[in-house]
Amino acid sequence: MGKESQIEPTDRGTVVFVCDPHWEGHGRAMAGKLGAPVHLLSDLTLDDLADAQQVVVDADLRDMQSVGRLKHALDRVPAIKARTFLIDDGGSERLLRVQANALGATRHMVRKFALAELRREYSVTGRARRTPAADAALRAAKGGASIVEAERSLETVFEGMLSDAPISLEAVSQAAVGVLASVKAVGADAWLASVRQHHEGTFQHCLLVTGVAAGFAKGAKLGTGQAAALMNAALLHDVGKAVIPRHILDKPGKLTPEEFEAVKLHPGAGFDYLSKQGSVSALVLDAVRHHHEALDGSGYPDRLRGAGIGPLTRILTVCDIFAALVETRPYKDARTPREAINMLVDMSISSKVDYAAVRTLAGSFGVPLPEQFGDVVRGFTQTRPYG
Repeated sequence: MGKESQIEPTDRGTVVFVCDPHWEGHGRAMAGKLGAPVHLLSDLTLDDLADAQQVVVDADLRDMQSVGRLKHALDRVPAIKARTFLIDDGGSERLLRVQANALGATRHMVRKFALAELRREYSVTGRARRTPAADAALRAAKGGASIVEAERSLETVFEGMLSDAPISLEAVSQAAVGVLASVKAVGADAWLASVRQHHEGTFQHCLLVTGVAAGFAKGAKLGTGQAAALMNAALLHDVGKAVIPRHILDKPGKLTPEEFEAVKLHPGAGFDYLSKQGSVSALVLDAVRHHHEALDGSGYPDRLRGAGIGPLTRILTVCDIFAALVETRPYKDARTPREAINMLVDMSISSKVDYAAVRTLAGSFGVPLPEQFGDVVRGFTQTRPYG
């Protein structure tokens, strides 16, 4: 069964802000937080709304000039069915709601609460939901029960970050332990296949990283403490993506420089949020903040290099890249484990990632690599024995 029939379509799609001079500053600030385009009502053209699936109107509905311009603009784009109007609460709220309805509003939001509501809606927590039948199918899949529990833990963490509320690390740890036990029971390949079948986007990636980390822990025969740290780091590593708009995270193509700069904020944002919890270990915090660093200093956010990147972080980085390569996206084919390992070997030769971590991960997925890094480099100049 394809994803189209498994998932209930609740996504409101691409959002465009329209504001008037009264609320231009507020509208631009909100749009910036959501990574959405914003247009001043006086300069609005049909092209500005061509790709919009939702319009958010941030205007003074007591200003008849603004009301007239809004009516003229929105009457020309009847295909845009989702029209959100921001209004002020207080004595004039009822009148403003009536005016918004006359302009085709499909819903209203009180202006002072709108950013929090829209941020949640356009975050990864506002993704489309599985149907009951699809949920039952996931639970029946290999490793399904542990995938559901890990998903639930991720939702709690993302929601906690959005509302800046405390989370229970115990619940995260329990979900991580469940994934590790499940991967040991059904195998990493089968567990990852179940995730790819029933998830997409950011949640798919986070779950795949957690499953890959479990495969690494199993293959490396990590002790209880080391395995727990790796599994917790894997489950928490992308919590900062809660504040990155979903249309950027799931964009089916190359990000603009501005969009990539927004994405690069997620390790630091996740680190800052988890640091306030008081129960996340220093090792896990370090891995969350630095899982996009590179050994040659070309990574982010702190451009660490070499010995400045700790062992747990090096392992998480390799698991993260491997998961990204084998995940399913509408715009790319998933790499096989062997192809992913070959690409990681390339990256180790280019001084991006730790070869020892790559070799251990490769062994966990049945791809033997030479013990000595020098043999790998020489193999690339002759023939690739594992290709």
